[in-house]
Amino acid sequence: MNTTSEFEQDLLKDQVTHDLEKALVQFKDEKIGLRLLSNKMKVHEKTLKRILAGENRPGYQTLYKIYRILLNANNDTQLMEMAPEVVANALKKGNPKTISSDIIFSVDIEEELQKDRAFLEIYFLAGTGPVTKEFVSYRFGEHGMETLKKMLKLAVLDVQKDGTFVLGKNQANLGPEAIKNCALHLLNRFIRPEATDTNGENFMGIYAEGLNEKAYNEWLKIDEEAYKKKIELTRNKENHGHIRAITFVSTDKMNPGMN
Repeated sequence: MNTTSEFEQDLLKDQVTHDLEKALVQFKDEKIGLRLLSNKMKVHEKTLKRILAGENRPGYQTLYKIYRILLNANNDTQLMEMAPEVVANALKKGNPKTISSDIIFSVDIEEELQKDRAFLEIYFLAGTGPVTKEFVSYRFGEHGMETLKKMLKLAVLDVQKDGTFVLGKNQANLGPEAIKNCALHLLNRFIRPEATDTNGENFMGIYAEGLNEKAYNEWLKIDEEAYKKKIELTRNKENHGHIRAITFVSTDKMNPGMN
């Protein structure tokens, strides 16, 4: 007999399959329709085919990609309100970000983060504490000041009483491609190899091994659990402080599609 979790996953799988099939009916040629949806959603055709065949249960990031297009939603707060209940519940459980009516998660902001390094750095720094106009000017010059104005206009930043800037109501809910692009820049910018010689400064590690499927899935599980534990720590305001910290977690195959 299925556990409650398995039952919910089966309901989710059936719901997504139903919604994709409903979208494909609108096309005269299903193959062309699948290709168009794949391009719009930025989800590989093979992945969509597996979901339609009931072979895959999509993770929360894939769910966002699919339902942004199916529901024509440009912000993920709106998407949560429009999505079928089983999909909304899966997004809440999977997404480390707390969904709040005070915050709008916008796809447009995700695009800006990948286009402009000043926008990217200011955004993430403002997420760790107040940012000053003087810092932005020193770090990015005139371009930084123009970016600052743009971020205020987009409500990505909010001005505090003391004139410093913090994150505003419009924020980004990053998809996998954006996570990779943003992480590569931020790691190059902020990770300090020289600091590994001092206790309490940072942690770095890299390791590769040939694994069987069970062990590989354990690696993925460990990464996910560690990441969620870190996020959970930040939800306790007593843990907030002056150290601006960044973490990036990833495990992947070095030989995709090969034996």
